[in-house]
Amino acid sequence: MKHLATLTIPSVGEALHIEICSGDSFIFLGANGAGKTRLGVFIENTLPPPTSVHRIAAHRSLALNTKVIPPSLEVATNRLLFGYEEYKPAYKNGSRWNAKPETTLLNDFDFLLAALYAENNQLSVDYRQERVKLNDFQPPPLSKLDKLKDIWRSVLPHRELIVLSGNIRVTTLGENKEEYEASELSDGERVIFYLIGQALMAPPDTVLIFDEPELHINKAIIDALWDSIESIRKDCAIIYITHDITFSSSRRAATKYAVKSYQKKPSDCWDIQPISDDGSIPNDIVAKIIGSRRSILFIEGDSGSLDLSLYRKIYNDYTVIPVGSCEQVIHTVASFISRQDLHHVGSAGIIDADGRTSEEKAALEKEGVYCLPVSEVENIFLLPRVFLAVAKEYKFNESEASAKLCSLKTVVFEHAERQLEHICLRYVKRRIDSKIKKIGLGSVDIASLSTEYVEATSTIVPLEIFENIKSKINKAIFQREYEEVLLYYDNKGLLSEVARSFGLRQRVFEEFIGRLLQMDPPSELLAAIMSYLPAVRPYPHS
Repeated sequence: MKHLATLTIPSVGEALHIEICSGDSFIFLGANGAGKTRLGVFIENTLPPPTSVHRIAAHRSLALNTKVIPPSLEVATNRLLFGYEEYKPAYKNGSRWNAKPETTLLNDFDFLLAALYAENNQLSVDYRQERVKLNDFQPPPLSKLDKLKDIWRSVLPHRELIVLSGNIRVTTLGENKEEYEASELSDGERVIFYLIGQALMAPPDTVLIFDEPELHINKAIIDALWDSIESIRKDCAIIYITHDITFSSSRRAATKYAVKSYQKKPSDCWDIQPISDDGSIPNDIVAKIIGSRRSILFIEGDSGSLDLSLYRKIYNDYTVIPVGSCEQVIHTVASFISRQDLHHVGSAGIIDADGRTSEEKAALEKEGVYCLPVSEVENIFLLPRVFLAVAKEYKFNESEASAKLCSLKTVVFEHAERQLEHICLRYVKRRIDSKIKKIGLGSVDIASLSTEYVEATSTIVPLEIFENIKSKINKAIFQREYEEVLLYYDNKGLLSEVARSFGLRQRVFEEFIGRLLQMDPPSELLAAIMSYLPAVRPYPHS
């Protein structure tokens, strides 16, 4: 690895010093308004000579004119790098950025194409002259346009670029082939062409800065694109500036920093914090924590779930982050508590009840994790006050709403009774899994380990757990203890029964709930839901 530069960024507290070497990649991640683009401009303008820096702005033109007439390679390259025909780095700010490097529209697609054409032409001429001189006809070298074609094909295998002497066309692959001008490419395809071309045309040992590298690019191919660009420019270092946490997480080898804020006076200064990855918490989540000014609430599920919208509305003082299973919520909160560097914001977690005992819930609350009153978060909409609030939104009177709730309860009791064996079996599996995970296994030799394991597992009697929970649920069904049944009945499909009560499909019902949750002023539904959810206190407790 070749040392390219030392970057010093004015930062709150001590200045941030970063050694930049070839093959390195860095990510500066921050919310809109945190000063990320200004940071990119600062890096471009302050890295000391002879460091070569090439910055690609987020605000860039996608107009693609494939019929540009290329000048000499030297002129074309200078226009691309500096916006001026001569090698004048000092002219870059005025010629390339119009003296507004933070905000100007980067309109250099023509310059890029001209440089690619010129390099391709120059390589062809040099090759021909050399081969004729030596009377030795070897395979021609790859031009940068050839390399661009190869990367394009690897990222977009259903399209192929055809490079002509003064034009570029595209052909589709497969049975129904179609050929058309490259100017007819989609915005996403143009961006891919543009970014590959910019990376290839940068001089050797350049620090490349890409602002919003994910813009307009399909999430399914973004990893492959940047993997290819990093691979082909190992002589360079790449700095990514982004607000996209998913993109940040995908660049696993990059050194990452959270850009929290920027202040212009009395001088340029950023609040930047390294995003450390010690394995206890995924670094994309750490990035959210570092960049947040609010406490964090970890929940089960994923970013596309209904419960995420629900939690964000109820716990609107928190940054809500879904992390998967209940075990992952518990683990993430515990990992957060163990890390002093994250204690500038509080943390808590919410998980499904899963039939946990009162003692277990109390123990979890001491660790900052709170349980719902139902076994599945979706089943909150089956709880009486919530169901009646929804019925009211659908304009049913009290008598009609009560009748519908009574019918729903009957359906739930019937389903629970019919599926009792399966409910109990799933419960037993969860209990066994939980108990096994709590076994310490601190022995230092196999004999004592065997003894310790046998003693620890001897207290786990599946049949006994099964019979106890079966008896408890049976009693709740018999005595019509509706909310007690929902505490153990782990069936997400019950939400469809709620929708059916109102004559709706589940998806339509969920969309309606989503609209109700966003109403301003809040609907009565929100108050009904809040009456069941736990009052959360972030750790460290104030």
